[in-house]
Order: sequence, then structure tokens, then C-alpha cells
Amino acid sequence: MQNNNQQGLKRVLGGWDSIAVSIAIVIGVGIFRVPSEVAKYLISPTLVILAWLLGGIISLLGAFCYAELSSSFPKTGGNYIYLRESYGPWAGFLFGWIELLVIRTGSIAAISFILAEYLQSFFSANEHLIKPIAISAVIILSFINIIGLRYGKKLLDAFTIAKVLALVGIIVFGIMSKKGDVSHFYSAPITLNKGMFSLFGLALIPILWTYGGWHENTFLAGETKDARKTVPRTLIIGIFIIAALYLATNFIYIYLIPVKEIAGTGLVASDALQILFGAYGRKIFEIIIIVSSLGCINAMIITGSRVTYAMAKDNVLFKYIGKVSAKYGTPHRAITINAAWSIVLITLGVFNKLLFFTGVIVWLFFAFIVGGIFILRYKFPDIERPYKVWGYPLVPVIFILICIALFINTIIFYPFQAFMGLCLLVSGIPVYLISQGIYTRNLARLEAVANLKKEEKE
Repeated sequence: MQNNNQQGLKRVLGGWDSIAVSIAIVIGVGIFRVPSEVAKYLISPTLVILAWLLGGIISLLGAFCYAELSSSFPKTGGNYIYLRESYGPWAGFLFGWIELLVIRTGSIAAISFILAEYLQSFFSANEHLIKPIAISAVIILSFINIIGLRYGKKLLDAFTIAKVLALVGIIVFGIMSKKGDVSHFYSAPITLNKGMFSLFGLALIPILWTYGGWHENTFLAGETKDARKTVPRTLIIGIFIIAALYLATNFIYIYLIPVKEIAGTGLVASDALQILFGAYGRKIFEIIIIVSSLGCINAMIITGSRVTYAMAKDNVLFKYIGKVSAKYGTPHRAITINAAWSIVLITLGVFNKLLFFTGVIVWLFFAFIVGGIFILRYKFPDIERPYKVWGYPLVPVIFILICIALFINTIIFYPFQAFMGLCLLVSGIPVYLISQGIYTRNLARLEAVANLKKEEKE
């Protein structure tokens, strides 16, 4: 078992902070837009609610699996650490490579662009300011997280509370307004046939994307107090909070707007707020998206830099990035690298295409990471495991099969995007081999110098 040096990183995150990380990333902009996509596949309100419930259950199964992994290896890096310990350094490196190249930095760029668009709209600013605003957001939030995790944590907590209150507000006002109609829930009966099951499966793809990020607090385990117990507990609590909010929000959407109309609108939350608050509804929606985007970007900067940091600690090619600031106690170089590449993607405007290519990779890695539970129990039978996955081995097997099914489904329905995503992943192989070659040459040179000194003494 390799030693991932965590020296310099302080354990400053508590239980609520750990939950806030996941909530901040999961509840981004998806819940305000994705229900429209889901309604295009499922015309039955009951099936819509069931699909969101199933998405929560699948995420919960994953959380049970990650709870064991995080309690076994409470280190900064999350997925990178689990892959490295299960399959070897190459697997961890490929994950860190694709995170740095596309997934994390592309997500930061995409959400920053959305933030900039809504800020521009809210203040009726010049459209040419969108990219500068997006870049400024990345720079400012990255700087705040460089000068101390405690500052990034305060922002994280504030934005998370704000977005949770916003969703709760929509739910409460929606119920109290009496502007909806319960007949919307009986507008279309459930028809059980082969076509329905296929559409249900397709609807789960955007739903699970909206749930994506529930495991992100594991990336900060090395900076979480009593991580072996705190991270597993907050993983599961976080899923319950998110699922409850998502189900209640979809309930209000359907109460206010018939499912057929939800399918025809691009921004269901905006329409719902206009019903509730009239002319002010659109401005309220813009404020919610701005706050939600800021919280999401801040959380992704925190977690993404920790993956790059963990990779750099093990890989000679990225060794320079793995330094911790003596003054601030943060992985300042990793944060800077992630921010710089995010800014490049914003400037080039290619991040949306890149992100579209990575859906297949996400499910592939999930399957391998959870499969690692079986390997790790064999490799390290005596390691401390305060939490063991509930329902072992059935729960990990079910989750792996779901990931494989979604992986195959992505290849079938999006073959070109899946192929390009796998090509992006494979591009990390020569980089890894080059780094290993450099490491071997450095090791040989050090051994030669040591032997020479030994001979001189003799």
C-alpha cells in the first residue's frame, strides 16, 4: 500500500462541511433544467417521480460502497486513491489525467460560463463581457481557496445554505400558493410495455447526471476531521438530503405545470417561479442560478485540485504541482494548474464538446472503483475498516452492473461521443509511460551516484 503524503494539509473540515461539498456540487443547475428533459421521455407524472426516486436509490447504493472505501483510505484524492490502491498507479493516473484534462476543468469552465450568462442577463450587461466574467470568477474563487481552505469553506457553507434555502423556498411557496392543480398528477396513466422500460432507462441518464457529485467529499478526506467516521456518515446523509430536495422540487414542478408542458419548456424552474411570483419570477430565477453556480464552481475548485495534488505526489512528471504552500497550507500549485486550464477551455470555448465526450468514462470509472472493494478486501484483509458496505457483496455487484449497463447504453446511443471519450482517456497512457521512464532513469541515476559514493568510501 503506497503512502500518499498528506503533510501540510490541515484537517479543518467538519461534518457539515463534508455534506456541504457534495450538496454544493450536486445541486448545481441540473435540477432547474433537467426535469424538462426527463418529461420528454416520461409523460406519466408517477413515472417521473419514480425515476427521480430510483436515481436517488442508485446514488445511495454507490454511497454505501464509497463509505467503505473512504473509511479504509481517508486520504486526500478520493477516486484517485481508491484506483491506485486497487489496480496500481496507472489506474489512478488515468483518472487524474482525464479529470485534469476534461472532466473537472471542463465542468468548472461550463458552470462558469452559465454563471457569466446569468450575471450578464441580470445586469443587462454587454454580451462581450460573458467570457471575461467567467474567467474572473475562476480566478477570484481560486485565489480565495489558495489563501486558505477556511476561506473556501466559509464560501462553501454560505452558498450551500443559500441554494438549499432557495429550493426549500420554491417548495414551500409552491404548496402555500395554491396556484397548482393536483389533477396534474393523474394526467397520464402508467403503461407497462417494452418501450416504456426503454424510455425509463433513457430518462435515468440525465437524472443520474443531476445526482452526479454525491461522492465528492471523499476527495477531501485528508482534510476532514475524524475522516474514517465522518466521511462515510456524511456521504449517506448527503444523498438523503439531496434526494429529498429533488423529489420535493419535482413534485412542485408537476403541481404547478402539467408534465406535457414541462417537456416543452427549457427552463422549468423559471416557468414555475413566474407562476409563483409573476414578473419578478425571472429575476429570482437568475439570482438562484448565480448563487448556485458560484457554490458549484467553488466546491469543484476545492475538490478538483485535491485530485491533481494526489496525482502529483505520486508522479514525477507532475511532481512540481504537488507542493503544499508553507504559508497557507493549501495545494496552491494544483489549484493554479486547474484554474489555468479551466481558463484556457473558457477562452477556446470547447468545453461543452469535451464534456459531452466524457459520459462513458464516468460510468467506466465508477464500475472499476466499486469493483476495487473486492480487490482491496483481498489485498489488505487486516486494514482498519470502521465502515463495511451494507449488503456486501450484493450491493457492490448491483451498483457495478448498473454502471456497466449505463456504460453500454452510452455506447449504443452515443457511439461517436463514447469513442472520442475513450480516446481522450487513452491519451493519458503515453503520458504515464513517459513519466515512468523519467522515474526509472532518475532512480537509476540515484542508484549509480549512491554506488559511486560507496566505492569511494571503500
